Amino acid sequence: MNLIIAVAVALTLRLTVEFFGQLASQDWGKAVVAFTNPAMIPFGFHSIKTPYGGIFDVNAAIMVALLLVAEWILSGIRSRA
Repeated sequence: MNLIIAVAVALTLRLTVEFFGQLASQDWGKAVVAFTNPAMIPFGFHSIKTPYGGIFDVNAAIMVALLLVAEWILSGIRSRA
């Protein structure tokens, strides 16, 4: 379950980096996006442009929400066992 939280945090960092275009253009920002690409499931939603020169990755946001719901369900199962 800690892995689910770690992936959710990494994807949240990806969302922040992509939201601000200047962060996404940095080498470390590109590394964050490349590192989190395998954790992404393409849901088919288009990204939304932000006024900060970046994008809001809707697919990453959905993935974070799904991971947090999965963590909530697994913690409920674990507490009842």
